[in-house]
Amino acid sequence: MKALATGAGALALGVLIALGATAPANAAPEVDPAATGSINVHKLAQPDSATGLPHNGTQVDTTGLTPLEGVTFSVQRVTDIDLTDPADWQILEGLDAATVAAQHTLGAPQSQVTDERGDAVFAGLPIGVYLVSETDPGQNGITIAGEPFLVSVPTPLEGDWIYDVHVYPKNTVTTAPVKTVDDADAFVIGDAVAWTITAKVPAVVDGQRLTHFALTDSLDSRLDYVGASVSVEGVTLDAADYTITPGPAFAVSFTASGLAKLENAAGATITVVIDTTVNAIGDGAIENSATVFVNDPDHSNGLESVPVTTSWGSLRVLKHGGDDTDLTLAGAEFDVHNAAGEVVAHIVTGEDGIAVIDLKAGDYTLVETAAPLGYVLDPTPIPVTVVEGATASTQVTVSNEQVPAFQLPLTGGDGTALFIAAGVAIALLGAGIGLTRRRTAA
Repeated sequence: MKALATGAGALALGVLIALGATAPANAAPEVDPAATGSINVHKLAQPDSATGLPHNGTQVDTTGLTPLEGVTFSVQRVTDIDLTDPADWQILEGLDAATVAAQHTLGAPQSQVTDERGDAVFAGLPIGVYLVSETDPGQNGITIAGEPFLVSVPTPLEGDWIYDVHVYPKNTVTTAPVKTVDDADAFVIGDAVAWTITAKVPAVVDGQRLTHFALTDSLDSRLDYVGASVSVEGVTLDAADYTITPGPAFAVSFTASGLAKLENAAGATITVVIDTTVNAIGDGAIENSATVFVNDPDHSNGLESVPVTTSWGSLRVLKHGGDDTDLTLAGAEFDVHNAAGEVVAHIVTGEDGIAVIDLKAGDYTLVETAAPLGYVLDPTPIPVTVVEGATASTQVTVSNEQVPAFQLPLTGGDGTALFIAAGVAIALLGAGIGLTRRRTAA
């Protein structure tokens, strides 16, 4: 897991610094001036709560703690202090790691890089006092180097001496934020998409302070900013505890009062929800990520989340008459249904017989609601899948049959014969009536 270490130097298991130490007690055996010792550095992330482990130079069980690999340490002997001389032990009482280089002579540095267990071992060290410095954070994202500290070889412990000294320097570690996107109710341009950032409140090393904590998010130009909310698990935030920079260069920065609350909430989750609407699809992939900056007011060395994406495409419908795709039809109307069967859009074909609409990638159904004038409505649902991509990435061709004509009579056909038969019948009827009248008159 990618991590950002921001404070260091204080050793949460206790950096063993033989400062303030007086000459060894008479009950202790004498220091062997010919002996050598070692400084065993165990680099760890600061846990959310105190471990209660001893910090006296002995090796302790660090199960459950997170080692930091790839951190470079250097060790320099303070050459003008001779710990084989009992009188020089008195010098340690006023020795300060921050000023020792200016007040004393240092030997050439020896460097080691912590391994996957967070360990760096400096072996074969002559009796003396050593300045231990963190010189390179490696790929741990450490923005504030650990403060240097002093270790004596050997180190006194309860009437005895530790020649192989174990130290446990820690760093305030912040994990990269996590970004998620909620576009479940977004289907067309203008719909809402929410982006959620979650980040863990770092545990601050003893002696260090949380001086800056910010989350930033550069919104894509295809997103319009609507608003945002900020919350911290288990913490009541006031409006004065943070500031929001709205818009494309979105940022949340905690104020002094907010930072004080965060220091007392190690391990809690900070949640920021950014509400946006989609204004265009472009290439279809609208990506977004967030970055956290801890004790880094210049925002030069943050930790970025894994990007998340909302995917969009375009549906193109071509309406034509019968089997002739060149006979395009204007005025065809369709409802666009989402996978749940809800109508999310209504489209109408233009003079070219085409209707185009941008949609979130996914499955839809087209249902014709009005046919072009003179054509038969086809209400059959048409399933379509919109894929991520540019305009007209998904195309559907829909035909309509022309309304059938009325059955008019044809010359020489059955209709004409009927007319002729009717005329003959009327003529015969008239002739019969006339004949009857003449016979009556006679």
